[in-house]
Amino acid sequence: MARSRVAILIMGVVLWCCLTTPAKAEYMKYKDPKQPIPVRIQDLLDRMTLEEKIGQMVQIERKVASADVMKEYFIGSVLSGGGSVPAPQASAETWINMVNDFQRGSLSTRLGIPMIYGIDSVHGNNNVYKATIFPHNIGLGASRHVDALLLDPELVNKIGAATALETRATGIPYAFAPCIAVCRDPRWGRCYESYSEDPQIVKDMTDIIPGLQGNIPTDSPKGVPFVAGKNNVVACSKHYVGDGGTTKGINENNTVIDWQGLLSIHMPAYHTSIMKGVSTVMISYSSWNGIKMHANRELITGFLKNTLGFKGFVISDWEGLDRITYPPHANYSYSIQAGIHAGIDMVMVPYNYKEFIDGLTFHVKNNVIPMSRIDDAVRRILRVKFVMGLFENPLADNSLVDQLGSQEHRELAREAVRKSLVLLKNGQSLNRPLLPLPKKTSKILVAGSHADNLGYQCGGWTIEWQGFNGNNRTIGTTIVAAIKNTIDPSTNVVFKENPNAEFVKSNNFSYAIVVVGEHPYAETDGDSMNLTIADPGPTTIRNVCGAMKCVVIIISGRPVVIEPYLASIDALVAAWLPGTEGQGVADVVFGDYGFTGKLPRTWFKTVDQLPMNVGDPHYDPLYPFGFGITTEPTTRQSDDNPFLTNADTKMIYKDSNQPYNVRIKDLIGRMTLEEKIGQMIQIERNVSSPEVMRKYFIGSLLSGGGSEPTPQASPKDWIDMVNEFQKGSLSSRLGIPMIYGIDAVHGHNNVYKATIFPHNIGLVSRIGVVTALEVRATGIHYVFAPCIAVCRDPRWGRCYESYSEDPKIVQDMTEIIPGLQGQIPSSYPKGVPFVGGMESVAACAKHYIGDGGTTEGINENNTVIDNKGLLSILLPGYVSSIRKGVATVMISYSSLNGVKMHANYEMVTNFLKKNLRFKGFVISDWEGIDRITSPPHANYTYSIEASVNAGLDMIMLPYNYTEFIDGLTYLVKNNFVPMSRIDDAVKRILLVKFTMGLFENPLADERFVKQLGCEAHRELARDAVRKSLVLLKNGKSADAPLLPLPKKASNILVAGSHADNLGYQCGGWTIKWMGFSGNNLTTGTTILTAIKNTVDPTSKVVYNENPDAEFVKSGGFSYAIVVVGEHPYAETKGDNLNLTIPEPGPSTITNVCGTVKCVVVVVSGRPVVIQPYVASIEALVAAWLPGSEGQGVADVLFGDFGFTGKLSFTWFKTVDQLPMHVGDPHYDPLFPLGFGLTTQPAKAQ
Repeated sequence: MARSRVAILIMGVVLWCCLTTPAKAEYMKYKDPKQPIPVRIQDLLDRMTLEEKIGQMVQIERKVASADVMKEYFIGSVLSGGGSVPAPQASAETWINMVNDFQRGSLSTRLGIPMIYGIDSVHGNNNVYKATIFPHNIGLGASRHVDALLLDPELVNKIGAATALETRATGIPYAFAPCIAVCRDPRWGRCYESYSEDPQIVKDMTDIIPGLQGNIPTDSPKGVPFVAGKNNVVACSKHYVGDGGTTKGINENNTVIDWQGLLSIHMPAYHTSIMKGVSTVMISYSSWNGIKMHANRELITGFLKNTLGFKGFVISDWEGLDRITYPPHANYSYSIQAGIHAGIDMVMVPYNYKEFIDGLTFHVKNNVIPMSRIDDAVRRILRVKFVMGLFENPLADNSLVDQLGSQEHRELAREAVRKSLVLLKNGQSLNRPLLPLPKKTSKILVAGSHADNLGYQCGGWTIEWQGFNGNNRTIGTTIVAAIKNTIDPSTNVVFKENPNAEFVKSNNFSYAIVVVGEHPYAETDGDSMNLTIADPGPTTIRNVCGAMKCVVIIISGRPVVIEPYLASIDALVAAWLPGTEGQGVADVVFGDYGFTGKLPRTWFKTVDQLPMNVGDPHYDPLYPFGFGITTEPTTRQSDDNPFLTNADTKMIYKDSNQPYNVRIKDLIGRMTLEEKIGQMIQIERNVSSPEVMRKYFIGSLLSGGGSEPTPQASPKDWIDMVNEFQKGSLSSRLGIPMIYGIDAVHGHNNVYKATIFPHNIGLVSRIGVVTALEVRATGIHYVFAPCIAVCRDPRWGRCYESYSEDPKIVQDMTEIIPGLQGQIPSSYPKGVPFVGGMESVAACAKHYIGDGGTTEGINENNTVIDNKGLLSILLPGYVSSIRKGVATVMISYSSLNGVKMHANYEMVTNFLKKNLRFKGFVISDWEGIDRITSPPHANYTYSIEASVNAGLDMIMLPYNYTEFIDGLTYLVKNNFVPMSRIDDAVKRILLVKFTMGLFENPLADERFVKQLGCEAHRELARDAVRKSLVLLKNGKSADAPLLPLPKKASNILVAGSHADNLGYQCGGWTIKWMGFSGNNLTTGTTILTAIKNTVDPTSKVVYNENPDAEFVKSGGFSYAIVVVGEHPYAETKGDNLNLTIPEPGPSTITNVCGTVKCVVVVVSGRPVVIQPYVASIEALVAAWLPGSEGQGVADVLFGDFGFTGKLSFTWFKTVDQLPMHVGDPHYDPLFPLGFGLTTQPAKAQ
């Protein structure tokens, strides 16, 4: 009996263990960080109910949130509105605890989807006590590099990174920033949130995004959101789109603008933001041409998501859906339907979330809104949450709390203040400046309502939505405190906010500093039709400046009315809204640093002129866009301060520790006119010598097509020649090194044994790197590549130098530039040339502009195109090139709407240099200025004047250099060409030379000689050939393909003029300008040799260049490979109005393909006439101009690799259709753009 009880007891225990042991947890892919993000998203989406999905689309205010609300309604996001805080002066830990409490509610739901907390960190983490408050965006738009007085995106990148750290310090991972509005009317109450009236500045300032989110990897897919890690935040580009262009600047009003204006002014920064991986986009309250943006499906879904390819989520503004109707919330059911249907993914409700959830649920269940729209929204939201690692790290910790208001960040904000200040007036005359002020004097007056008011200094969106008044809501340095910190201890500072005239006169002050401006405001509360300085500011100016020398510092979010007081003001400073670090103002006013800022907005005379932006016909400003007086520091502050004020006689330009602008200024100051003009000259090596280099101070040499030191010269021969010329330059008075250029357009194509790549097809970034190494192997440091022409007519003789007829493909292919020059740092200032080091070369984007669009494709002809076409077709490649730091731009021989590009001031100076902000040098083409006249060189004096005044900096003469020197010298001395134009040209040339380290390393050595034509480079070229081949036809029917060919066959015929001709295979610009014929001028693998290398050893390969039909019939061939195409050509010699394959190519096709199964491989620089032969051809391959590595062709023909290439040009039926591009009404191609059959490899390699 006892045993039975024991047995029963044991069985009970076992049963209890079985019942209480949990079943093995279900594997949930979405929780596995090793799974790809799309897999995780789909797995989670499949598990979610409608209720859970709609919850993810809701963002609510923290005041109505709780852990229970998060759990019950599956809320996807929480936010703090302006001034919404957990407690007054809450610590970072208090914020973290609040955010985590909400998060735990989300994590306790069925699927545990974490929420994302957002906040308006628009100039620092500005809602939070003790946070660093940076200048508002308008000040950052004014900031300039001390190094080169260029726009300073590097600064905003650093500010983005600091803002991310301070936002994360409070446990928040999502910032509603940046605002990339283009404010076109300063009466708008949000104008200070805009960087500029100029879309290019706004576009450049999107560099804050990689600061906030982390630097996006170069291989990251475009349009997909990116967040680097726990030190970064999700960013939000806002407010999409046109919020800065409303009528009269009225907030939330209507923006009336045509499509072209919208694209060119308000849209560019969104495109750039998306390219930089921005995670979210916020919609604007405003309307576009009467349609509310929150309901604009065409612009949100059609353009933002579909055209621009944005893959993050779209969020509404605060109660943005409510405001679709007037009055707001009048028909909320309609607003929900319209907003979600338009493409909004997350809705900032922020309070009535239950009403929104019920309304959206009703619409979905009644098929008013399709489930696919809900899934799209949730998929986008989840993508951002997965990308940022929120599922792996949902709860914040205290690891970053010490970042809040850190000294390092305050120093950065102080630097931003210094760089943002714009000096508008300095003294009553040029030779009697007032600034910088002396620190040591008897007594100083500081006056004005804004001198001792931290709230006024910071502006709106600081602690409270509308900002605050006084010094007790956060910590920082007021301007009066900064002044006291800066002046000599013996100087007496008297502060009186609004002194009367008698007080001022009776106190014997040395000078006065008056700080006045606007009171804080945000959004609609800031709309102003008069833009006057707040009282008593005007009275203070009159009382003080009417009695003594005074500096007036304007604290404002935009230009304000100042003209009535200007005559009495000695110095005037626009300080914008500088934030907490007022010390930056004193740093510059007292000369520890110089003024460098430039107006990002036009400063009007009267409000009656508004709106008024640079370029308007009625443009008559008080101070124009871009204006700003510069000063130098009075003392050298530290070793890294770039300025010297002592009479330093050492050659600063030779000191590599000095900034470029200081070195350039020093060197320019030493140069004679003769030396300056010499730098502007590029001559051919045939007419050069060390003596010529020394005597004429020649700035550059080149090898024209086929110009080499000796036939089949070795790398050492090239190096010795280049160094010999360089030694001549170094022996001149100032020792300025020359730069040697060459056309390395598809590899180092002038040089024996170099790797010759396919013409402008393939793996461009890696090809750029390899080309740079092979060019450096011969001692050369400058390449005339890439050609970024958009070839719009294949009859053009340079069409093979173009990547495509499609501007997007050409724009993408500018990735060759960082290959050639080195990867540009993300924080590098835009427009400034960049060359990474001794392994890189200076690149040249060419030919600016329109060379590929000439009438009938005639080389050097006229391109007729309207402004929209210019912007959308011809310019994108140049914009991308400049952003990638291209060092030089070459001008086109062609004309644009009748104006020769070599004499086109509007396009060269105004657009390229000023609008696109290109800071490298502009070079002519070979004898380009001669061709300004017809016949060429008919009036050379005029040609010199027209080209140099148009903005050309370096002239590729290449022979008649003494005539050019004499002519330009005459024009300068007689004031036909101003000295300022010469100085600008030389500064640009010197900037490139300094950037590439030419002063430090002028002579080449032999460290890279083994790179020339090395096996690794040839393998890359072979890979490029494989990937560039386009299969146009494969078999008589889809189910009977001919390719890939069997390697084992009894008898194979190879025919055609191009099968065993390396010169034909490489095309023009190879060894010789026009290319060559045969196999003896360089090394490589012909297609015939490649076939023999590839087939089975038992297969017999018979080569007959042009067999007759009888030979083919009697040969018993298993199949034939016919390789025909164009003969080599370059430039005008290649213009061709019939585009036929040269004889005997057509005869070869007819004889062979009419008799035996054949594949025709067309070797050409463009589509050619092939339609008459297509019916008899079994398989057709476009091999373009594959270069030296013909083995790549055989690799794919025989199936070691598959065909993957797609047509980059439309393949026409007949030449009568030309020009014809995708999208044309008459588009009827033989093979369309983007066409290309694919095959799989015949076996695994």
